[in-house]
Amino acid sequence: MVFWIGVVLWVLVGGELAAVATGAVELGSGSGVARFVIGINLAPWTAMAAWGLVHAGRRRRAGLTPTGPLSPAVARVESAKATGEGPDHQVRLDLTVVPAGQSAYRVHTSARVNVMDLDRFRAGRTVPVEYDPARPWHVRVVPADGSEWTAEVRLAKIDTAPASTRRSEPPHARPALWPTVLPALAAGAALYVVCF
Repeated sequence: MVFWIGVVLWVLVGGELAAVATGAVELGSGSGVARFVIGINLAPWTAMAAWGLVHAGRRRRAGLTPTGPLSPAVARVESAKATGEGPDHQVRLDLTVVPAGQSAYRVHTSARVNVMDLDRFRAGRTVPVEYDPARPWHVRVVPADGSEWTAEVRLAKIDTAPASTRRSEPPHARPALWPTVLPALAAGAALYVVCF
């Protein structure tokens, strides 16, 4: 349902872009000003909403949305790179995740980390994480609220998993949206031209 609402919004964006084009042609005579101004202001906002809905719908159809509770695990920080500024940094992490009773694997993830907690994410440190067993590339670092950062987690000895064990979202899980978007834009533009 979310996907189809997004497709309908893309058709609307096509109509808005057609209104901009026809309004721009008639700007000199003054009759196209309203269409131009309304279309040029609505099109970006409608396009953002449509893009988000189509993308979310595609992910849901492909089964990539979280399906249940995440399982706890321990992970070793292989590398960390802060990519933001301010009191809370966005940190890109390379982790070796060790789920209970399973073999370790590598994964890339990111976390929002307070500047006071950056030291906990140095290479070689161990952090508690949660992962989705059905989608092992979906890993979330558990926030440091005190209870999870126990001595046994911080002192756990984890060997680095080989790079060949890296888990990532499959390429087919990121479907191209343009085969859906372009026909919808064309249909919206055609409808506008025919109706107006």
